Amino acid sequence: MIAISAVITTINPVFLAPGNLLKLLQEASQTGIVAVGFTFVLITAGMDMSIGAVIAVTSMVCINLLTYTKVPVPILMAISLLVGAVTGLVNGFFITRFKLPEFIVTLATRSILMGLALVIAVKDSLGFVQNVYIQNDAYLWFGSQGAFGFYRTTFAFVILGVAAQVFLKFTRTGTNVYATGANPTAAKLSGIDTDRTILGVYVFSGVCASIAAVFISSRMMTAMPELGIGSEMDVIASVVLGGTAFSGGVGDIWGTMLGSVFLALIKNGILKVGISPWVQPIVIGGIIVVTVIIDVWQKRMSERLATRAKLRKLAAEASAKSGRDAA
Repeated sequence: MIAISAVITTINPVFLAPGNLLKLLQEASQTGIVAVGFTFVLITAGMDMSIGAVIAVTSMVCINLLTYTKVPVPILMAISLLVGAVTGLVNGFFITRFKLPEFIVTLATRSILMGLALVIAVKDSLGFVQNVYIQNDAYLWFGSQGAFGFYRTTFAFVILGVAAQVFLKFTRTGTNVYATGANPTAAKLSGIDTDRTILGVYVFSGVCASIAAVFISSRMMTAMPELGIGSEMDVIASVVLGGTAFSGGVGDIWGTMLGSVFLALIKNGILKVGISPWVQPIVIGGIIVVTVIIDVWQKRMSERLATRAKLRKLAAEASAKSGRDAA
């Protein structure tokens, strides 16, 4: 990250301007909030393709409540989080109850939510979707700047990340999440309710996506039905860059937070050095492919090293035994 920042700064010194760095952290935080929840899913060797659609539906729910009602913002926030929680609950239910593939279930949920976002979007008399601007100051507070010029999205990301890391590393439930991803059969035999654990991580992933939706729509001061659609790739890239393996059982939130900042750095740097923004998806896709290749290679190497160590141990034990027998 330091090396890339140095190169970008050499080409365009504006990169190190305080305003740009604060914006970079805000972008990283928007992706990072979703990525924190997705990390839990990936540690259990799962997959959640519905996170982008959850952002879209949550933002549409917020827009409708702000446009047609006078619901206080705290209640609006609770309703927004409920949207993500219910989505995660549905995903987890079908995955655990009917043993369906995570990718298929969440992809179906994604399609349903994308359609629902269009159905509930604010429309004019002819049925066309309107771009409604948010004028509620209490809601716009979430997307504004706070102490020392940092955006409140960044503060939320840091608080959520620290809390999630502590939960993963220092609670029994966090240990259950790792055990479920590493070896679900062994986890069940040791008394862990793996279905309940999986259900919980999908609920948490949905809630994180809804939290991000509030901050994103507040920052943009508006929302459209396609908001968040396609953000899944950024989230996946952030998590795998942070060291969470697709095979499950490995990863933490610190890595995800760094991965989110690194991805935002790459995207921001592409614009600052004058490269076309259309190159961003190519770069992100390439990062995911390279990361997965390295992950698979490391796993194979660790398995080979473990096998060699076991063979050496067995050879040493056999040699020692034959020596005792000879004596």
